Amino acid sequence: MIKKSLTIVCLIASIGFANSAFAYGTRTTNDGCKKQRFKSFSPEHKAEIDPGAEVSFTVSGDADPASIVAVAKKEPLKLDVEFKGSFYAVSAKMPASLAGKYARIHVKADGVLGCKGKDGWLLKVRDLPASKGEK
Repeated sequence: MIKKSLTIVCLIASIGFANSAFAYGTRTTNDGCKKQRFKSFSPEHKAEIDPGAEVSFTVSGDADPASIVAVAKKEPLKLDVEFKGSFYAVSAKMPASLAGKYARIHVKADGVLGCKGKDGWLLKVRDLPASKGEK
C-alpha cells in the first residue's frame, strides 16, 4: 500500500516538473523557424546620449548579415557588422539631426532560412550645445 502510494506521488510530481519545463518560450516558431535574437543594446534602454554617439547591439549568429537593418526616427543608420564566431556585433553612429529628440531604434534581421526577427530600444538624444559665438 505504501509502495503504491509512493509510486503515485512520484509519478504526479514528475509530470508536474515536466509541464513546468515546457512553460518557457523558445525562439522556434510552429513552422520550425528560428527568430533572430537581439541582445546587448548599448547604451541601455531609455539612456540619454550625445548626438553622433555610438550605439551597438548583437544579433544571433544564424542571421544573414546583409539583412541586418537599424532605423532611428525613420533615418537608416550606417551599420558596421562584425562576425564574432557565434553572433554578429553591430555598431552605428546616432545622426546629429536627432539632437533634442527621443528616438526609438528599430532593428531587424532575416535568418539564413528566411525567418525574420525584430526588436528595438528607446534613447534620448541631447541637444547640441550652443556654439560659443552665439549668445
